[in-house]
Amino acid sequence: MSYTYRRTVRFRETDAAGVVYFANVLAMCHDAYEASLAEAGIDLPSFFCYPKVAFPITNATVDFFQPMFCGDRQIIQLSP
Repeated sequence: MSYTYRRTVRFRETDAAGVVYFANVLAMCHDAYEASLAEAGIDLPSFFCYPKVAFPITNATVDFFQPMFCGDRQIIQLSP
Protein backbone atom coordinates (compact mmCIF):
# COMPACT_ATOMS: atom_id res chain seq x y z
CA MET A 1 0.00 0.00 0.00
CA SER A 2 1.37 3.43 -0.88
CA TYR A 3 1.31 6.52 1.32
CA THR A 4 1.25 10.18 0.26
CA TYR A 5 2.82 12.82 2.51
CA ARG A 6 2.51 16.55 1.85
CA ARG A 7 4.91 19.07 3.36
CA THR A 8 6.57 22.45 2.89
CA VAL A 9 10.34 22.89 2.53
CA ARG A 10 11.78 24.66 5.59
CA PHE A 11 14.55 27.27 5.54
CA ARG A 12 16.76 25.08 7.75
CA GLU A 13 16.75 22.38 5.05
CA THR A 14 18.45 24.65 2.50
CA ASP A 15 22.09 25.51 1.87
CA ALA A 16 23.74 28.92 1.38
CA ALA A 17 22.41 29.05 -2.19
CA GLY A 18 18.85 28.58 -0.91
CA VAL A 19 18.51 25.10 -2.41
CA VAL A 20 17.59 22.02 -0.35
CA TYR A 21 20.83 20.34 0.70
CA PHE A 22 20.87 16.85 -0.84
CA ALA A 23 21.46 15.04 2.46
CA ASN A 24 18.21 16.50 3.82
CA VAL A 25 16.11 14.80 1.15
CA LEU A 26 16.21 11.35 2.76
CA ALA A 27 15.48 12.96 6.14
CA MET A 28 12.33 14.39 4.54
CA CYS A 29 11.47 10.92 3.30
CA HIS A 30 11.98 9.52 6.79
CA ASP A 31 9.54 12.14 8.11
CA ALA A 32 7.04 10.72 5.62
CA TYR A 33 7.82 7.19 6.81
CA GLU A 34 7.19 8.17 10.44
CA ALA A 35 3.94 9.92 9.49
CA SER A 36 2.77 6.79 7.67
CA LEU A 37 3.45 4.66 10.74
CA ALA A 38 1.61 7.10 13.02
CA GLU A 39 -1.37 7.22 10.65
CA ALA A 40 -1.46 3.41 10.72
CA GLY A 41 -1.87 3.62 14.52
CA ILE A 42 1.66 2.60 15.46
CA ASP A 43 3.03 4.09 18.69
CA LEU A 44 6.28 5.66 17.46
CA PRO A 45 8.23 5.76 20.76
CA SER A 46 7.59 2.05 21.30
CA PHE A 47 8.26 1.21 17.66
CA PHE A 48 11.64 2.95 17.54
CA CYS A 49 12.86 2.57 21.14
CA TYR A 50 11.58 -0.87 22.13
CA PRO A 51 11.19 -2.86 18.92
CA LYS A 52 10.15 -6.49 19.12
CA VAL A 53 10.66 -6.85 15.38
CA ALA A 54 13.00 -4.92 13.08
CA PHE A 55 11.72 -3.34 9.87
CA PRO A 56 14.86 -2.22 8.05
CA ILE A 57 14.68 0.11 5.10
CA THR A 58 16.68 -1.87 2.57
CA ASN A 59 16.50 0.48 -0.40
CA ALA A 60 15.95 4.19 -0.88
CA THR A 61 16.46 6.20 -4.04
CA VAL A 62 16.07 9.86 -4.87
CA ASP A 63 15.76 11.28 -8.37
CA PHE A 64 16.51 14.99 -8.63
CA PHE A 65 14.57 16.70 -11.43
CA GLN A 66 14.78 20.32 -10.29
CA PRO A 67 16.01 22.32 -7.30
CA MET A 68 13.81 22.60 -4.21
CA PHE A 69 13.60 25.92 -2.36
CA CYS A 70 12.27 27.17 0.98
CA GLY A 71 8.50 27.40 0.84
CA ASP A 72 8.09 24.86 -1.96
CA ARG A 73 5.24 22.42 -1.45
CA GLN A 74 6.26 18.77 -1.74
CA ILE A 75 4.43 15.53 -2.22
CA ILE A 76 6.36 12.47 -1.04
CA GLN A 77 5.02 9.14 -2.23
CA LEU A 78 6.04 6.03 -0.28
CA SER A 79 5.54 2.61 -1.79
CA PRO A 80 6.56 -0.88 -0.70
